[in-house]
Amino acid sequence: MRLVFYGTPALAVPTLHRLAEEGRTPLLVVTRRDRPQGRGLESAPSPVRAAAEARGIPVATPARSGVPEEVARIASLKPDLLVLAAYGQILSPGLLAIPRLGALNVHFSLLPRHRGASPIQAAILAGDSETGVTTMWMTEGLDEGPTFASLRTPIGPEENAGQLTDRLAELGARCLSETLARIDRGEMVRLPQDSERATYAPKFGREDTRLSLRESPLELTRRVRAFAPKPGAYLELQGEALQVLAASPGARAGPGVPGQVLALDRARGIELGLCQGSVWLERVRPSGRKEMPAFAYANGARLTEGMRLPLEERPA
Repeated sequence: MRLVFYGTPALAVPTLHRLAEEGRTPLLVVTRRDRPQGRGLESAPSPVRAAAEARGIPVATPARSGVPEEVARIASLKPDLLVLAAYGQILSPGLLAIPRLGALNVHFSLLPRHRGASPIQAAILAGDSETGVTTMWMTEGLDEGPTFASLRTPIGPEENAGQLTDRLAELGARCLSETLARIDRGEMVRLPQDSERATYAPKFGREDTRLSLRESPLELTRRVRAFAPKPGAYLELQGEALQVLAASPGARAGPGVPGQVLALDRARGIELGLCQGSVWLERVRPSGRKEMPAFAYANGARLTEGMRLPLEERPA
């Protein structure tokens, strides 16, 4: 089967590796252009580009995948199938019309739930007990195409987005492998999605990662998990971002003093009062510093029980 692979982040790398290991090395890998990364802002390739070049697979990095010269490039390869995993762009109708069999997207949710750019974070924010991956036939609509197969997995009660992403990356590789094996056997499954059950996971911005003392303990800790370890949910503390990388609901119930330090504990960290209840801040990253236990941060910042932190609230 002649394949062209589209992908960008580390989430897509296990899928590319598995294709190559199973003798399905793509004719071409298409990924985003190199971008500045790290403190030095030096240009660096995407994880998928690095993985492809390490295996000697040709790579293309168009600014937009649907421009005429890129459509012509893909057409010249005469692919049977386009395969996508977290590429980051919607393919143009011209591209979708090229492959003999169509285009399959590895989507990291159980469609039609959490269509869109950030399904892993959305599943944690929503408090879902399970998620999974789905292979979906691409159409012009956003994640609206018929599905082929899906694999499910529970979400751990303390699992953060980074941990879940690592698991789903491997599950996605397996789901695509099983899908391609079924296609080889002559199966061609196209199950229509129930659009009435669809939910959407937008691309989250910085304001979405800002924590609010108006949230319930459960909502706040889900937000922490959804954005850990990167970019990290944060509290606004006198103009500086205090990232919270691990948290759990506190013992206090009912109305409280938002922002008050209720308790300090070497093992659990800082118990912080909310408008309703409290949370334990367990691991934090102060602006410009490394991640640390919240108790160590409290010692360095000279926090004491009963004091109220000068936190700036997220707009309602």
